[in-house]
Amino acid sequence: MKPTQKKILATLSDIKRHFAENEVPVYFLSASNFNMLGMHDWVRNWLNINLLDCFDGGHPQVLCVADNHQQVFQGIEDINRYLLNSSMVRSHLEQAKEKNGQAVFLFFDEPIEALCAALGLHILLPEHGLVREIDSKIVTTEIGNEAGVYSVANALASVSCYAELQEIARDAKLGSRLVVQTAYGDSGKTTFFIDSESDYQVVAEQIESQPKVKVMRRVNCTGAAIEACTTRWGTFVGPLLTELIGINALTPYAGGWCGNELYQEAFSSEVRLQVLQKTRAMGDALYQRGYRGYFELDYLLDLDSGELYLGELNARLTGISAMTNLSDFSVTHIPLFLFHLLEYDAHIELGLEVNAFNQSVLEQGAMGIAAQVILKYTDEELAIVTQAPVSGVYELDSKGQLSLKKAGYSRREAMAANQVYLMRIMQQGDYAYHGGDLAIMFLNQVIREAQGQLNDMGTQFVYALQQLFQYRPLNQHERSLVELSNNPASMKSGRAQ
Repeated sequence: MKPTQKKILATLSDIKRHFAENEVPVYFLSASNFNMLGMHDWVRNWLNINLLDCFDGGHPQVLCVADNHQQVFQGIEDINRYLLNSSMVRSHLEQAKEKNGQAVFLFFDEPIEALCAALGLHILLPEHGLVREIDSKIVTTEIGNEAGVYSVANALASVSCYAELQEIARDAKLGSRLVVQTAYGDSGKTTFFIDSESDYQVVAEQIESQPKVKVMRRVNCTGAAIEACTTRWGTFVGPLLTELIGINALTPYAGGWCGNELYQEAFSSEVRLQVLQKTRAMGDALYQRGYRGYFELDYLLDLDSGELYLGELNARLTGISAMTNLSDFSVTHIPLFLFHLLEYDAHIELGLEVNAFNQSVLEQGAMGIAAQVILKYTDEELAIVTQAPVSGVYELDSKGQLSLKKAGYSRREAMAANQVYLMRIMQQGDYAYHGGDLAIMFLNQVIREAQGQLNDMGTQFVYALQQLFQYRPLNQHERSLVELSNNPASMKSGRAQ
């Protein structure tokens, strides 16, 4: 039998046309469509299948499955299983079955892989077992060492007490001010800053329960984040973003990610080149291990020495995916995520030169000014949301208030300096819990000072966003429900990582 001839895509225009004519349904299943915001504009037959109704039914490419409140969601994997098992989704998939649908997830696991196989859905991601292995911060460090992309001076070891931590630090010459990370978990909740035994005792149980942790020297640094896509044609790299970490107005977690910026002056050309080279090296190393497609890297730029260190690897879509794929560069070229879809299409051959694309990112990736902030509920006390904004375009008025100009789902409709696009996560009637995501706000301003805190403009926008939410205390019946669930966070069904 004669082999099927591959379709050759030689230019960006070819790629755009290919996805504009796409016949195979592609489903993004997650709590919300935040990570893939705007992808439906590029990929025909793209559908977001979500739990949270962020757009009040107004998004034509969102199939929203209401929560029946009969189970407690511990994570997005639970939500995705719920979505796949819902009669609404199964009915939709049955109607589209002959088209061999494809699925993309933010988080998934082996049961989800089995569900998709039974439903005839092809998952456009590496196997979960490989993703889980690579997602370990310990394995990330080892991959980086093999690729010549080194972390801050560190030791990978088990720790049973503070005295042993001190001994490990002495042997590795890490100093007395330490950062300790567990292998798995949200870095904002599993990154511990330890200057003394009292600091250690607060988190001792979490550290000592791990077979191995990463113990690092504390450096005076600023963060950088970048996404890339490793493929059979090489590693394509996206624009370089700053990181907002641990800002009190946005997150209750000292090491917690809470936003990003994209603008030219954020990094020197030397740093941008280093990041590009290191990211390609990491991508190539991942591909050799069998990992294919989209990933994200965090870097730490030492402000004292100028050294650039590997911080973290996320082997998946991430919280900066929307920023990357909605950037000015992606609009004038193509979203980075399209290379991921091409990697999983065996009928495609890409004629586009990887080096040329990456060079264009290096030269033009930071065109324009963009930022995003993730607003979390920071109070310890559980509350009920009594007022929440609609998703859409807002303007900052002369009184410092955000006023709605247009409800909708398009970030790119809010591009003026005084405009923001707001994507609501929590809505009226939801339980607002410590660390829960309230909203994501996209801006067109530099909002951070060099030291990492919000500047005056950023503070003004964030304060205005906070004022759009109102709360009340729980009544006795609501408190009883929370006590029965034994998990306040489960009363809200999503997170925006």
